[in-house]
Amino acid sequence: MKRRYEEEFMAFAAARSAPLFRSACVLTSGDVHLAEDLVQDTLGRMYANWRKIAQVDDPAAYTHTVLVRAYLSYRRRRSSSEQPTGSGRHRARTPPRPVPRRS
Repeated sequence: MKRRYEEEFMAFAAARSAPLFRSACVLTSGDVHLAEDLVQDTLGRMYANWRKIAQVDDPAAYTHTVLVRAYLSYRRRRSSSEQPTGSGRHRARTPPRPVPRRS
């Protein structure tokens, strides 16, 4: 990436990181770690295509669109639906008892 584009992106990322983080916190219902991951993913995607994005009328609005799409992609993944149990211990299930047949 040319030096000029890199400097533009760094200035843009520095200016937009805090608003993106606030939006990500709202999307994730306050999950700070997930919000940080989403912002990092969004800025990484923006960096990869910055030459095209820099020419868009409103790069900040486009960035928020990328953030929302990154969040939706996260939610669609199968692993995101897994939740840890509270106890941390696994119990072996006992098989159900056979029902006695009546004659």
